[in-house]
Amino acid sequence: MSSHPVAAADIGGFALFRGLPADERETLAEAAAWREPADAEVLYVEGGPATTMFLIEHGQVTLGVQRDNRRVIVGTLGPGEVLNWSCLRDEPVSLTTARTAGPARLLAIPADALLALVGSGSPAGRTVMRRLFGVAAVHLDAARDQMLRQGREGVITAG
Repeated sequence: MSSHPVAAADIGGFALFRGLPADERETLAEAAAWREPADAEVLYVEGGPATTMFLIEHGQVTLGVQRDNRRVIVGTLGPGEVLNWSCLRDEPVSLTTARTAGPARLLAIPADALLALVGSGSPAGRTVMRRLFGVAAVHLDAARDQMLRQGREGVITAG
């Protein structure tokens, strides 16, 4: 954990929150914290409780799953990307294990703070909700492309 407080301007530096009113960013900043994990530090574990969403300011994070007694890397994310957005769903559990790959700085925002914003009915809450759906759509599109490249057809049950 970093001792530097999170400012509303820090929140607005991420595309997910860019352009939101200062008071909405300030509310998120009060709940948020900077994380500067060590290389190879685990941020959250597949199947564990998902209570926090992370945004990467700098560095990389690998996402992996455990299959057939081995770790399979399913993605590597970098600056500006969102991690553990599954914390916003019902019965939130992490779908992957996230581990840093070198030095990184992340913004950690508790799910409750995000849910309060998107559930508020405010224009800012609706904007963040649409942007989160956009994140999900990009990931679904990438998963579809990967299945097609592998020559397998699969059933995509969303979108």
